[in-house]
Amino acid sequence: MNNTLTLERIDQVVSIDLSYELKAYLFNRFSLNDDYEVSSIVEDEGIQFWKETLFNFSGRKDIFGLLKECYSPLNSLIEKESDKVERYIDIILKGNTNDIKLKHYLKLEDSKNIRFEVHESIAGKIPVLIIPHKEDFAKIVQCLVYKNNPVTIPSSMGAVLLNGLNNSKRLNMIKKNWLQNNPSGDWNKEFLDNVMPNKSLYKDKMIILSTKPYSNVLGRQLGITENLWNSYSVSIRLEHEFTHLYMLKKYGQDANNLHGELIADYIGIIKTTWNYNKMWMLTFMGLENYPHYREGARLENYIKDSKLSSDDFRQLIKIVKNAIENIAIFDKCIGKLRSTKDQMCRIDALCEIGLIDLASANGADLLIEIYYENFHRELF
Repeated sequence: MNNTLTLERIDQVVSIDLSYELKAYLFNRFSLNDDYEVSSIVEDEGIQFWKETLFNFSGRKDIFGLLKECYSPLNSLIEKESDKVERYIDIILKGNTNDIKLKHYLKLEDSKNIRFEVHESIAGKIPVLIIPHKEDFAKIVQCLVYKNNPVTIPSSMGAVLLNGLNNSKRLNMIKKNWLQNNPSGDWNKEFLDNVMPNKSLYKDKMIILSTKPYSNVLGRQLGITENLWNSYSVSIRLEHEFTHLYMLKKYGQDANNLHGELIADYIGIIKTTWNYNKMWMLTFMGLENYPHYREGARLENYIKDSKLSSDDFRQLIKIVKNAIENIAIFDKCIGKLRSTKDQMCRIDALCEIGLIDLASANGADLLIEIYYENFHRELF
């Protein structure tokens, strides 16, 4: 362990007398995926489809028309319990669109400025849908994540990583090719036996990204210009989602809770500005005036389905605050990001430690120790 740097530590006493509900919420869900291989981090099936499709796409009027061909939910209105109504079933589940009138299609405010690109990340290539209009972002998330139901999308939510999104165009291409080679064959049997079990043939991973200020925080709250903050916001958001993709591939899940968010935000910040700014992180979570919590901040997005009491919440914000402080100590100790291996070892260490240990008085020391163990293990 690197002991050359002495840093002043804050009082980091976290009560070990946590409720069952809070302990369950804080349970470390990251465990190494048994099927993980270095090769699996390179490229998913379907990336070739998107590279070829986008290469041949030039000259078409806008990307949204192509997306509607691939993702059926974009061909239906956002309606209450829309996944249960007859029209949704016809369009999404049966693929029947011949009798659907134009008024039933989703309309966006600014479809012409949507961008769809294949990006290289720490976890390999992935398609990224970039949506400048904030209302359009909410609509597309409602369609693709919430089955066209009018779920409220928090203002502090600006991106989502989708894992397992049905691509109708890919599936239709598989069907067409199979029927050409097997004109007398039973496609339904082929689909059930050989296609449906192999979800990578027709399901996509994708990042949906907005361009609004990160965590619904304005530049003036951080002491920087809005133009600079808008640029930083897109970069932080993209690197944040790349980190979730890495965690998904290596650990079998991206742990969409505060543990995973602190990790992804840490990487997003240092990849954007090369220095971890704990005040930014505290502000993202509504803790810039700790112990006061700012209502409506992003922290709420990750506990809405939990059964935490008000006492649990008070304990939780203390844990989050202390974890952020210890991440700052860790970052200062090991220095600026040097390589992809360095980045992976930082993520791995943060995944392995767990929030309760990370928030403890010796959390920074534990994190540094795990990091160096992982880093040196990778050398041999």
